[in-house]
Amino acid sequence: MSGLRIAAAVRPRDVNFLTNAAASASGLFIPLYAFSLRATPEQIGFIVAAYNAMVFFASIVFGRAADVRGARKILRAGLLLSAIAALTQPLAFDPLTLVASRAFLGFCIGIYPAALLAYAKTADKLMGKVASYGSLGWALGNLAAGLASVAFPGVFWQVFALSSGTWFLAFLFSLSGTLQETGRLRVPLRPGAVIRRNIPVYAMMLIRHTGANMVWTIFPLFLKESRGLDELQIGILYAFNPFVQFAVMQRIDKYRSGRLIAQGLAGSTLTFVLFLVAPDFWSLLAVQVLLGFSWATLYVGSLKLIIETNEEIGTAAGLFNGVMSFSSIVGPVLGGFLAATGYATPMIAAAILSASALGLHAVELRIRAPGRVPATLSPR
Repeated sequence: MSGLRIAAAVRPRDVNFLTNAAASASGLFIPLYAFSLRATPEQIGFIVAAYNAMVFFASIVFGRAADVRGARKILRAGLLLSAIAALTQPLAFDPLTLVASRAFLGFCIGIYPAALLAYAKTADKLMGKVASYGSLGWALGNLAAGLASVAFPGVFWQVFALSSGTWFLAFLFSLSGTLQETGRLRVPLRPGAVIRRNIPVYAMMLIRHTGANMVWTIFPLFLKESRGLDELQIGILYAFNPFVQFAVMQRIDKYRSGRLIAQGLAGSTLTFVLFLVAPDFWSLLAVQVLLGFSWATLYVGSLKLIIETNEEIGTAAGLFNGVMSFSSIVGPVLGGFLAATGYATPMIAAAILSASALGLHAVELRIRAPGRVPATLSPR
């Protein structure tokens, strides 16, 4: 009986919590680890880019595979491979081998998110709940990695072992859960119909997320050099945001996707402007509340829209994840270039891009709203 209760209790949101905790713990100290392997700043940038490039590639390939071959197989394979790949990181002995390890891990991490979303539709159903556990996992993963690093200062093998074990626990959860199989959809290798159907949300996310990644590239330096924050204050700011996301995501499933996306884009625009005028720690902490609300509404709204308008959820979600990974490659490059003129420039550019994405979303809603969202959903 206890085994049946455990199986029934496992939900996609639990797996999402564990995978996000593992990913955040694994990536937190990569710049420091790379520096200890004598990597240059340019090489560190390439390590990050290689990771995101492989996430981009795997997301697209295995999103379609989840629809064609079945999400259960793809999910479990991705979780197990991620647990294995995480253990290759402490084996790196120079920047080149770390590039290979991070690229391998990025490929493995890109395998399972679309499959997990396909399960979330049939099991959890509430996208806000599912996404909120991911934000909570991200925050607690960073905290756990920080605590683990204290045990052996200056080395990081224990952090990578922790992340590997967390991915393996997620794999065991996926084995114990009563997961309904999906798949057997006919999706062409070039899913043009899926791309055309979802290009507004892909374009919107590409524009906004590229701008956001311009800012995150230089944000710690901005906080330290321009606003005079110390490391503890910077850490508090970064930890606070995911907890805000968790709280907001718990309560927004009842709202329609179009409204959530619009609120997220408007909030993002205002956030990047307020970063420019917030003078101290407490005002920046207040802006983090707006940032957490904005990302929560934008991300959940986008997931709801993908589920509402696609039968090929794995393919559509894989492309969506790929778009975010691509913006994580382009954004830092552009952000570093713009920051040469000052920290304010990437933030101004990010605000303009978020406003542009909001305009694009408004036009798309006006054109396609009549048949876009099922009438059974909650009113605006």
